[in-house]
Amino acid sequence: MSSAKTDFYAKEVIDAIKKACDTFQVAQEDLAIEVVDTGSMGIFGLIRKKAHIKACVKDLNMADPTEKPKPKKKKAVAKPKAPEVEESKEELKAPADEVVEKTELKKEKVKEKHRPPKREPVEIKPESVEAVRQQLEELLKHMGFPSTVTAELDGGTIRCKVGEEHEEALTGQEGKIIDSLQYILRKLVARKVEEKIRLSIDIGQFREKRKVELIARAKDLAELVKADGKTQAIPPLNPSERRVVHVALQDDKDIRSRSVGDGLFKKILIYKPGKGKRTGTNKRGGRGRRGKSAKKPQEKTES
Repeated sequence: MSSAKTDFYAKEVIDAIKKACDTFQVAQEDLAIEVVDTGSMGIFGLIRKKAHIKACVKDLNMADPTEKPKPKKKKAVAKPKAPEVEESKEELKAPADEVVEKTELKKEKVKEKHRPPKREPVEIKPESVEAVRQQLEELLKHMGFPSTVTAELDGGTIRCKVGEEHEEALTGQEGKIIDSLQYILRKLVARKVEEKIRLSIDIGQFREKRKVELIARAKDLAELVKADGKTQAIPPLNPSERRVVHVALQDDKDIRSRSVGDGLFKKILIYKPGKGKRTGTNKRGGRGRRGKSAKKPQEKTES
């Protein structure tokens, strides 16, 4: 196979392979692929390292020593897939609703085959909850903000409550500091606790105040969109805050909302139906399509 390989970069390895296939205009099995780096999310999802592969088209004139020779096909006349042919004839004779039912059953079997197994709920030990509380208390002390910390288990999530001693300093940048603190705590606790746990940190009444503020901002921007038709945007939010905005606007039939961006934090667009479509070149390459095949933007589904 050819030794001259071309570098390809993308968010994921599969995307880089797709780029290689599009560039060489061949299928994946016709490429010699070397994965250099699988990529990584980076800290807080802000600095992402791209996946990196090297690829070239296989030389069809040279035999691959690792590949077993394929047996030559005999020219004997045969009737392949006879059972499938008979089945298709029976389906043609069957009523239309029976054929549809069989098709639906086949689809369900495919879904069941590829559906990931359900995760059993993890039982979190009381000592794990206490370990999380102590770790957060120690972390705040090292940061220079010693505070009273309580922790309790709520439906599989350990909710940590920090006192109001340093609320103003720890709730800056519209909650970004709390989100970063929560990320660091999760990484520290993962080394000490056996269970795979979910964490939530609140300082004083910040989370509730933040929720009320986001709902008010979303509704104010929705009124602006109704008045002048111009799309409005809310700066990047974490998943739980984005859900608050989407839920607040889901019953308003005159506007739509959707999340855009990469990583953990995404901004929210609020727009009138038909005004939130992307134009120009999309991420997969080529101009945006119009007509029946054009995909509508996702509306109020992403949290």
